[in-house]
Amino acid sequence: MAKNYQRLWKEVTSTIDEAKSVRILAEILVDKEGRTFVSRLGREDAELCIEILDHVSRNLQFSLHHLRRSL
Repeated sequence: MAKNYQRLWKEVTSTIDEAKSVRILAEILVDKEGRTFVSRLGREDAELCIEILDHVSRNLQFSLHHLRRSL
């Protein structure tokens, strides 16, 4: 059964729960069709997607940096 990427993306854009947005975006990006869907987003949605991914990346780098320092 194919995923409804439009519905999933609408959940990403409508929730105020950051962790939920990240989980849903990960669900979209997990397969080729989802990545194709994301690559075709309009400008505003693409900017939001980049913002979410950038935020996750910065938080992950911050967490890894502190983890390494504690070892």
